[in-house]
Amino acid sequence: MIKNLNFLNFEKTISKGLVLVDYWAEWCAPCKSQDPLLELIAKKTKNIATVAKVDINDNRVIANDQKVKNIPTLVLYKDGKEVQRFAGIQTTDIIINSIQQNNNKK
Repeated sequence: MIKNLNFLNFEKTISKGLVLVDYWAEWCAPCKSQDPLLELIAKKTKNIATVAKVDINDNRVIANDQKVKNIPTLVLYKDGKEVQRFAGIQTTDIIINSIQQNNNKK
């Protein structure tokens, strides 16, 4: 399941474990086309990572704080720190491999 983030739950959500955050907007066609991939990633990594979304129209402060300049942008956080950033549409294999690699790092 993909979690929707906003200013109330963003910091708490990314603070523990691995969290993949999709920065997107309703009007962004590539963002919408990436949704099925995110659902698949969420299913395949449910035991090791949380998959979440931030609508940049509703959460401009978060997007600015996280230096999101283009969408779609995916950011992988580990215990509150950014460990990898992906700009544009990505394949499920690239994202899942990154999650698995970062899960194995101490």
